[in-house]
Amino acid sequence: MNISPRWYGAAGASIVAASITARYVAKWRRRRSLRRAGQGDPNLPNGRYYIGLDLADPDARIKRPADVAVLDPTLHCTFDQWNYREDGSGIIPGRAIGRSYVLAVDGPQGLAGDRDAIMRDSERVVNAPGHTPYQLPTGNKPYAGFIKGSVKLFYRLVTSGSRFRLLGMADVPPDEANLIEVFPGGAWKVVAGSPLPTKRQLEGRQVRFGLLKSMGITFDSDDLPTADQLDAAIAAWVAYCFDQGEAQLEGRPPTLDKDAGTVREGYVVQPANPGIDLKDGAGAVASV
Repeated sequence: MNISPRWYGAAGASIVAASITARYVAKWRRRRSLRRAGQGDPNLPNGRYYIGLDLADPDARIKRPADVAVLDPTLHCTFDQWNYREDGSGIIPGRAIGRSYVLAVDGPQGLAGDRDAIMRDSERVVNAPGHTPYQLPTGNKPYAGFIKGSVKLFYRLVTSGSRFRLLGMADVPPDEANLIEVFPGGAWKVVAGSPLPTKRQLEGRQVRFGLLKSMGITFDSDDLPTADQLDAAIAAWVAYCFDQGEAQLEGRPPTLDKDAGTVREGYVVQPANPGIDLKDGAGAVASV
């Protein structure tokens, strides 16, 4: 494709990115289909673990650990916590160490790709409340600490070697990606199919817990998880959907800006609508 510098402005960049995304998604789906066909029964576990990380603001006045959910190959969920470190040390829970995994992080992977942009394309599509501009936000701007912590974490993970392979990077084959960005707020809407009560209310937590159970996820007990644990669990579920080829990619592919020390743009992975039947009864969801 021959692109003139004059034409390649913001609109041109979006068109080219959309074309790249379409080719990447098609390639990813073909590889997933071939892999699943080679496994025989696609419902059999493949030994992979799915890790959901509900990132916390590392610059908050009152700091809290990030909540982590781990789904094993049978979709049994356990919870953990991680104390933020910019280099990502300790980010993989002990239960998944030595295993094949997909890590799904609830936080922006990179900055916007266009100098005048106030948010990334993916954030616009999924209607994320946090807006990631071209430069790292400063001062007391909304989500500033959260954005800085997440963007710096992703860059360190991506450039730390071959352990973390970010979805969409030019040197990462689609079926070898094991690091993705997710947005639980959008994922809940997809799987529910209708608005949910706020996650900070008891009813909202109960509905989300019931949704996870209705999708075949099991837990150690029926104790109601916290709102952040629930977000971590749906993040892990999206990682599972991605691995099964049952997800959609929103936004533009990521690129590495080594001069700025950051990733730019990047996909947000959303689950495909599983068509859950929301009915009253044991393990099902009501009043959604």
